[in-house]
Formats: sequence, C-alpha cells, structure tokens
Amino acid sequence: MKAIPTGWTVVALDQLVEILDSRRIPVSAPERAKRPGAVPYYGASGQVGTIDRALFDEPLLLLGEDGVQFFDTLKPKAYQIRGRSWVNNHAHVLRVKTGTEPALLEHYLNQFDYRGFANGTTRLKLTQVAMRRIPVALPNLEEQRRVVAILEEHLSDLDAAGA
Repeated sequence: MKAIPTGWTVVALDQLVEILDSRRIPVSAPERAKRPGAVPYYGASGQVGTIDRALFDEPLLLLGEDGVQFFDTLKPKAYQIRGRSWVNNHAHVLRVKTGTEPALLEHYLNQFDYRGFANGTTRLKLTQVAMRRIPVALPNLEEQRRVVAILEEHLSDLDAAGA
C-alpha cells in the first residue's frame, strides 16, 4: 500500500463490516422462473433477476466473489443495494459498520489492486479469507464524507463530459 495521509489509519476490511455470506442462498435461473416476484436477485456484479421473497432488507455493500474482472481497473467489483433483496453465492454480503461511510468503501473496493487477493486459474475468486484481510486506508468519518462528496462530484462531471 502506498503512503497514506497523516491521521488516516489502515485497517483490515473485516474490521469495518459484518460479513453476512452465511445468509446467501443460490437459486438457479430455472428455479427463479418458478418463483416470480419483484424482489431484486443480485449476483457478483449486479442484479441478475427477480424472485418472490427477500433474504435481506437493509442497506448492504456487495463485493464480487467470483465472476468479476478483478484486474480490470475500469470494471466495478463492489456496489451498494438498499431494501428488500436476495443475494446469491457469487457476491460477498457486507453490512458496513457505524463509523465507515459505505460510499467511500464502495469506491475504495472498486479501485483496489486485487493482485494477491483474487486467485484462480480459469475464473478469479476472492475467497472470504482473502477478502477479510484487504487493507483499507481510512480517515475519520467527517473526512470520509468530504472525500466522497468530492469524488462523486468529479465522477458526475466525468459522466456529464462523456455524455
């Protein structure tokens, strides 16, 4: 990890989140077709369908476990969800603890260098053991919020310029 600003700390990801992976339940596409509903069904990189009931009903941060292009800096690896949802076994389910700004953690995990963390020969996988030890550089909560505001303003400007 590069040098961090004065006053920031580096902590392992598992100190900032509660990992809810044990509550995930995979359901095949044919099985989901038998269970129509309006509840979003999420996978490694986003919503992949809907289902009839929810496993979760809260703000969560999802981080791909497999099926994500971990070494492509332009591809997202983490995303936030809110409300009723079902998450399959291709995404780690994280409840961000108080004192950490979820949007900052999402941006951080989307730019993190996963070399040495995601492994595999045919399909990269981020195991829970490896995910737990991801080092996260963090300032205090007030500074986290300032960083997010500045970052999102710049990203919005980039989106507008791209359009």
